[in-house]
Amino acid sequence: MTAQHRVVVNGIITCQGEILLGKKKEVEGHPISGEWHFPGGHLDEDEEPEEGVVREIKEETGLDVEVHQIVDATANTWRDTIDKPVQIMYHVEAENKDAEAMDDLEEVKWVNPEKLKDSLDPESCKKVKNREEVEKFLKRIEKAPY
Repeated sequence: MTAQHRVVVNGIITCQGEILLGKKKEVEGHPISGEWHFPGGHLDEDEEPEEGVVREIKEETGLDVEVHQIVDATANTWRDTIDKPVQIMYHVEAENKDAEAMDDLEEVKWVNPEKLKDSLDPESCKKVKNREEVEKFLKRIEKAPY
């Protein structure tokens, strides 16, 4: 059977030197159920990735964001499923810190970049540690003056 690729977009959301994380609601069978992660989700049909990340973040957190750059893009071929998501991770900046858990999030929190890995769940942390470009980006954020 041929693998099917879906596009998933996530945002490393920054504001005033901190990064926003979302905790996914518990959903049986969901790969990040109950975990802290970078908010995002699947693209709608005929949607551009930048539009999708802005829409997903608005739906999940209520925040308006500005897209700055792609931080990383990867095909998750390691998953033992037919669905092989292509993940595009963006750096986006929020206008303010007035985030609230909406849609499929049960909680949100702002964290300092240097404490990010301690705040992520193991599966999400693996995705950050194994992505060299994400690591480089987070180091730049840690050093940025705010």
